[in-house]
Parts: sequence; C-alpha cells; structure tokens
Amino acid sequence: MIVVKNLAVNKGGQSIVRGINLQVRPGRISVLLGKNGAGKSTVLEALTGKNTFSEGNITWDNYPLTKLTNQTLAQRRAVLSQSVTVPFAITVQQLVEMGTYVATEALPNQKIASLVEEALTTVGLSTFGTRNFQTLSGGEQKRALLAKCLVQLNCCHWADVNKYLFLDEPTAGLDMEQQFHLLALLKRLVRRRQIGVLAVVHDVNLAAQLADELILLKAGQIATTGSPGEVLTPELLQEVFSVTARVHPHPVLDCPYVTLLPHQPTAHSASFSNSTY
Repeated sequence: MIVVKNLAVNKGGQSIVRGINLQVRPGRISVLLGKNGAGKSTVLEALTGKNTFSEGNITWDNYPLTKLTNQTLAQRRAVLSQSVTVPFAITVQQLVEMGTYVATEALPNQKIASLVEEALTTVGLSTFGTRNFQTLSGGEQKRALLAKCLVQLNCCHWADVNKYLFLDEPTAGLDMEQQFHLLALLKRLVRRRQIGVLAVVHDVNLAAQLADELILLKAGQIATTGSPGEVLTPELLQEVFSVTARVHPHPVLDCPYVTLLPHQPTAHSASFSNSTY
C-alpha cells in the first residue's frame, strides 16, 4: 500500500498542494477529482517520484519513496499519461516490448514474446502486433500503451511486492464507446491482478464509474474522501466545482449519476434568457 502523509508541494515559490493524506491500496482504484488547477496532476506526479515534495512523506509498502531508485520505481509502477507522442514509426509489438526495458537482466526472447502476447490479448489487440502505432485510432493507441504498462509490471515478478498503475486522464480524447471499454478493462485488470491504481479524471460521471474511492481536491487541499456515493453530493459539488447538480442512482451501474443544472439567470442576463429563438 502507498501511504501519503501531510504532503506539500511548492513550485516557483507558490504552494500547489498541502496537507495531503491518502492511501493507494492494492486491488482498489482511487480517483483524484477537482477543478483545473486543484493540484490533481501534482499529487499524482509526487507519488510516482516525478515531483519532489516540500513537506510530508510517502511510503511504498512501508519503504520511503525517497529511498527507492528510479529503476526500482519503474519495476513497481507504470504510468499511462494523458497524451503520448511517438514521432517515429514503430509497430505495436515493438512499443509494447519497451515495457521490458525495466528488467535488471536481459529476458529471453521467448519470455518477451509471451509477455507481449499476453498483454495485447488482455487489452483486445492480439492481432495488432505488426500495425504501425501511428495508424491506430486514439482508443487503440491508449490500449496499446496500457499493454506496455502491463508488460512493465509483469516482467519483474517479486514476492511480497505490490504493483501500481498511475493514470493521468486515461479517457481523454476517446469517444463514448472507447471510454466505456477502457474503464471496464481497467476495472477487470485491477480486480484480477490486485494492482493499486491512482487516476486523475475530470469527468464526474466517469470518475463515479471507475472509482472505489474518490479524493475530492479543492485549491490544493483534500475537501473530502470516500466512496462515489459519499463524495458526489449536491452540496459538495457546489462547494468544490461551484455547480448546481442533481445526483441520482445510475440506471444500470452501482454508482451515482450526476446531472448538472443550468445556472439561475442573473438580472443582467434575464432579458436574454427570456428571448425567443
């Protein structure tokens, strides 16, 4: 389990996040939710070792993050970024094979082929190995990159060591069908392999569908933490996002569904809102 206590990050003399306390548990999905600039990506980057932090401490399975080498971190966690640009031609198979670069020793070709085949099958791209990554759709590229993350996590099997996956806007740029399939795939992977996940998500309803635990950020601090049903209330949505919303049970899934309501017209806009189109 990753444990964060009293985390603070300063950049350029400005306090970006402060007093952050959270946990990322194996087999669970934690989602950071909040306005733009609330500090979501800053928290995620601090946990992955990308950002240095000013105060507090982060432990990975009772071991201080600051004492883990970059290679050890790469073997224990994978990061699926919001956007990845590959400026050269590369096949899907070659891209996914790059996940094995974190291994401390050269892996046999048969082992690499097995890891790649298993990962591509898991993400539904078993026939895409010879395709040029640049020719794939946005959803297919996300799945190929996720396969690379899986190879990275699977190529070093250590006893009693948890593995973690960090997601920065995993559904960005995907259409509705692709979003649904990617979320379902992530949830299956987490349950089956007991991976701990921390994700940054902007869409409230996608966050509700994905998360076991929601961490609501406001102005660099945690406003509240809990299940989607506990966190996504009209009062908290108003406080954190400054929106008026109705919250209902999702018609199919076991999570809340948020409907945003239009702002009440002000006196200045009343004549416009009463006009006929």
